[in-house]
Amino acid sequence: MRKMPTTRPPNTVPAYCQILRGTGPASIHQHVGYLVYIWTIYGDGFWMYPTEIGDGILYGYIWKSSHYEYSQLPISLIDSLY
Repeated sequence: MRKMPTTRPPNTVPAYCQILRGTGPASIHQHVGYLVYIWTIYGDGFWMYPTEIGDGILYGYIWKSSHYEYSQLPISLIDSLY
């Protein structure tokens, strides 16, 4: 497991990017170790610092308004990321 990020995410939310919809594990893998903004299929979004991918799950730290929390997210729930 990689270390938790030491900096807060940006205060701004990037514009939704429809081009990146339906991102799969191979595409997501290039974002491991970088802070990304994720939109789910439910329309909500959040900052995440992915640390690894395995068995259709993205593991990493999700920003929870004042701190990072280690979590896991099924890749099937990701609509787009930036």
